[in-house]
Amino acid sequence: MPKSVTSRWVEYKTPQGRPYWYHSVEKRSVWEKPAELKTERERRIDATPWREYKSGDRSYYVNRETKKSTWKIPEEIKQILETVPDDPPEAVPMNVPASPHAVAPNGSPNSPAIAGGLTPFAGTPDTGYASPMLGTRASSRPVHPAPAASTSSTVPMFTNTNDAELAFMKLLQEKGIDEHSTWEQAIREIVMDPMYKAFKTLAERKAAFTKYQDRLRSIAAEERAEKEARIRPAMVKALAGEKGGLKWYASFATFRKKLSAYSFWNEVEGDEELAMKLYESIRKDARDKHDAAEKALEKHNENALNALLKTIDINVYTRWRDVHRTIMESDEYREDKKLQSMPIASILALFEKHINQIEAQEKLVWESKQKQRARTARKAREGYRALLQEQVAEGVMTARSTWAAVAPKIQYDPRLLALGKVSGSTAQQLFYDMLDELERGFAAHTKSVQSHLQTHPMPIDDAHWPSFLTLFRSDDAPPDIRNLAEHELHEIYDELLYQAQREVRDQKRRAERRLRHHVDDLRYAMKKASPPLDIAASFDDVQPQLQIMPEFQELERLEGGIDAARTAWDRFVKREYEKRQEKSYLDLDETSDERKRKESAPDPALDPRAVRRRVQYDTADVL
Repeated sequence: MPKSVTSRWVEYKTPQGRPYWYHSVEKRSVWEKPAELKTERERRIDATPWREYKSGDRSYYVNRETKKSTWKIPEEIKQILETVPDDPPEAVPMNVPASPHAVAPNGSPNSPAIAGGLTPFAGTPDTGYASPMLGTRASSRPVHPAPAASTSSTVPMFTNTNDAELAFMKLLQEKGIDEHSTWEQAIREIVMDPMYKAFKTLAERKAAFTKYQDRLRSIAAEERAEKEARIRPAMVKALAGEKGGLKWYASFATFRKKLSAYSFWNEVEGDEELAMKLYESIRKDARDKHDAAEKALEKHNENALNALLKTIDINVYTRWRDVHRTIMESDEYREDKKLQSMPIASILALFEKHINQIEAQEKLVWESKQKQRARTARKAREGYRALLQEQVAEGVMTARSTWAAVAPKIQYDPRLLALGKVSGSTAQQLFYDMLDELERGFAAHTKSVQSHLQTHPMPIDDAHWPSFLTLFRSDDAPPDIRNLAEHELHEIYDELLYQAQREVRDQKRRAERRLRHHVDDLRYAMKKASPPLDIAASFDDVQPQLQIMPEFQELERLEGGIDAARTAWDRFVKREYEKRQEKSYLDLDETSDERKRKESAPDPALDPRAVRRRVQYDTADVL
């Protein structure tokens, strides 16, 4: 069984390629790399709370203390990677087949899970296993034994950074590292060479590696630029001699076909990137030239067509087909070959643009006229309002005025006549607007007067107007009422007088209505009286019998109730005589009772509803 030179631990790999370590003395195996085999960088990383795990080909990191996970390398580990060198550990012999004493973890007695080793981590995002810490990715590449010569080689000592850098870059050059190589590829080639330790830290080695690659890229770019500057003019000249040259829409295959016969093509044949760059550059020049010619043609056609459209009589009602026919028949169009190449869609677009300009000008003229009309109408309304204000100041128009009363007085005024010539609100509408304002002010003044009359009561009738005027001209009156004109105060007084009279009329009307209701109730009671009333008797004779009726008692308590009761008796007697006379007319029919019954029976063939309606009509007519 292979043994380590300085340790009892031996590294093995499972058939799946996963590494594990077996202790030859203690007879136990573990998944995680033993501490005595770890490098300084690995031990420093183990001291942090971060652990690296795999999810497919990606690594992620988990903090054991905070349970936080991240895809990015934590700052603590990143700092260790930049400052602590990744010195290769002593080589541990590796045995790919499982040893007789330490087999792959499959549940055998010597497997790491049974022997006390670490088990695979079950918390990864996928089915990947828990990887060792950075720098020990044995599963990604095998551990190569160090050659014996490397242990006895002397590491050169450099007195300055420039010498170390030159030596390190020479090592990279000797190992065939180019600008496309990665750091991982480079380190596998140079790690065993003594010149690898020309720098003490990994950061210095990476910086020198980056500088080396930048220099190679710069040299390659300069060489490509020099070659491009030398070959491009020859290509342009060759393409100009070819039939049709190189069209702006030509493909790379066409470009190669046209130039493959020339000797300079051999210089770019193996450099696909340079050939494609030259193709794109030359094709871009052809496209720019073509675009410039197209723009020049479009500009010429646009100017020629605009000049032609200005000579045609076009207004907002002109139709496209008429303009199109005029353009096609014009001498300017027939003589201009370039203009004839202009597509119909482009001609239509310019016509629409031209017609839009005409419509915009017409719209400006129309808006100007509208503004002038609105200004004239506004001045007419302002003059008419001033006329109404004059009527208010003169007392002609008040809150109780009507249009029929005011209109004849102002019908010949020029301000009213001017308002009739413009659109908008009519004179009558503006009159009612002014009347609304007067009524709102009148209502406010009336309320103020009523409030003052509550503290200074006085009768409101036709004879107390002088007293009312004196009261509201005194110093005790409200200032807004005291400053009113006499006709305005008189208008308020008329309103109060009308309200007082209206209340008296309303009370009288309510009393009369109540009296009528009681009269009707009494007449109904007379019809239902038991014993029946003698209609041949006078009111005085039946009055004792009526006085026991509740309806008569209610009527007797009202003012004029006895006279109303007498009227009710007279109407009751009259109606009773009318009923008896109507009944006597019906009794004059000499038809026998049997015949009456037969005639009155409805015909079964008739619609019962029609019979019912006819009978009801006859009955109503009789009544």
